[in-house]
Amino acid sequence: MPRSRSLASLTLALAIGVAACRHALNTESASGSLVPHDGHDVPAPAEPPGLTARDVDEALRAAWKEANVEPAARVDDAGFLRRAWLDLAGTVPPPDVVTRFAADGSPDKRHAAVAAILASPRFAEHQANVWERLLLGPLVRIPIVDRHAFHDWMKNAFASNMPYDQMAYQLVTATGQNQSEDEAAPVNGAVNWLLRFRGVPEDLAGTTSRVFLGVQIQCAQCHDHKTEKWTQANFRSFTACFMRTKAQAIDRKANKHELLVEDTDRPAFLRQGKRVLAKNPYAAAAPAALDGTDFAKSENPRQALARWMIDPQNPWFAKAFVNRMWGALLGRGFVEPVDDLRASNPALLPAVLDKLAADFAAHGFDVRRLVTQLTDTEAYQLASAAPGKADGPLWSRYPLKALGPDELLDAIVAATGAEPVLERIGDEDLEGLRTALRKQMAFLFDVDEEPEDTGYQGTIAQALMLLNGRLVNGTASLIPGDALATILAERKGDAAAIEALYLRTLSRLPAPEELAHWEGFVKAPRDAVAWQPPAPPGPKRGNNPAKAAYVGERRLARTERMVLHKETPRQQAFEDVLWALLNSTEFTFNH
Repeated sequence: MPRSRSLASLTLALAIGVAACRHALNTESASGSLVPHDGHDVPAPAEPPGLTARDVDEALRAAWKEANVEPAARVDDAGFLRRAWLDLAGTVPPPDVVTRFAADGSPDKRHAAVAAILASPRFAEHQANVWERLLLGPLVRIPIVDRHAFHDWMKNAFASNMPYDQMAYQLVTATGQNQSEDEAAPVNGAVNWLLRFRGVPEDLAGTTSRVFLGVQIQCAQCHDHKTEKWTQANFRSFTACFMRTKAQAIDRKANKHELLVEDTDRPAFLRQGKRVLAKNPYAAAAPAALDGTDFAKSENPRQALARWMIDPQNPWFAKAFVNRMWGALLGRGFVEPVDDLRASNPALLPAVLDKLAADFAAHGFDVRRLVTQLTDTEAYQLASAAPGKADGPLWSRYPLKALGPDELLDAIVAATGAEPVLERIGDEDLEGLRTALRKQMAFLFDVDEEPEDTGYQGTIAQALMLLNGRLVNGTASLIPGDALATILAERKGDAAAIEALYLRTLSRLPAPEELAHWEGFVKAPRDAVAWQPPAPPGPKRGNNPAKAAYVGERRLARTERMVLHKETPRQQAFEDVLWALLNSTEFTFNH
């Protein structure tokens, strides 16, 4: 448990880090099955020829040659597998997956590994986390917003590989009940992201345009933009599309937070009263799309806007998602920021972006197909370091990406086998504990960085949280049922135990020099250090992010009761090994 870790283990942690830095809404139609037509079943149109990863590779190689850029070497198998798991599953791969992948000699094993991740529950869970943060924002509690219901809706959408156009349409046009204490009630979790913007239609419009179209119109909220084409009239007309959406309590006496979201024939934005709406400039504006398409005579302007958004001919919709996904996987979008598509912010290799977007729309907005295309590219499979190169222009090397709060938490839990421990200290509320831990991680690690940053510099608070915080110190300690306890109980020797820890944390076997160092470290004479429980975190009052961090610390303090306090020198040595691996930059970065 928390104690002064040895200088040798800290040195190795740093050394490891240095080494690491070397269209249709119809689902059946989109899937190519039979589609009803004039009362008869007819075969769906043949799928058009698809853009391949090799086509993208050719365009990138031509750009590299023109720019006189030498791409990095191909990443090794262990590096690729860990990268794909962190990008697509949001955590490190299990040790048995690592060993099976290493033993697999088939030439298409990387493609197959990605397919397996995309078909697993972890992909859907990770994407739900990403989109929850994107659409609901920070982990702030708003009683009428049921984050769990929204998360489940998003998870089910990705698990079923719902076409992205259908997903966006259902989100933008969502109606129904937001939450219910009755499990049999028909809840539509998608409405919860709308309720986040109760009383603030301009924020809903700005988020919709930015997230789904990659167009930042919010700057025209107060005045015409000086250098861009968006005017205040454009913004008001776009916002007016949402003004006939209302939310009312289903039963005020039973639960005032259970709301029904529906559309009306007059302005009634969510929970705004008549007096507020009378002075609202968006209630009087004529609803219209960004290109001027008029929805004033539409029976339901919100649905009309959504149909316009997802049309395959829309110049922004497919391009915005492709750019966002490319940026997530390769560290930088064709356009940066990824949600700022405009003529005065030109794309890198615009022809490649256009072709990928057109192909995405032509093939039914299939998310898994797009992800497979991108991960099959040469750019995605390059190493993260190139001799003599400080950066990698035009995606000529894979960028070092610091793990986000969700990824880092899930990676620590997976690497240390801490799930059973969390279940015990979480009692019946494991999800509540995870939420508290995520808030703690987000408070310290969710830092906005400049898009053009070529490196990462963690804050002192982040470093101390990892080095000395209860999360890492607790999970690196030997607790009955965790990974370290299981590994040492197998009694297969020091080398085997060290290799097992490397597989769990860094998704690879140690290099010979690393193994030799740690074997010497474990065998070195030492006395067991007496366990000294740290002072419990003090009370933190008020509703702010810092309070969430303290809640996580208080609950993690319960792990101290489970630690085997009669520690042996060997046990403490292995705890130090695990602690050093968890604190290494090779663990805390995707590379």
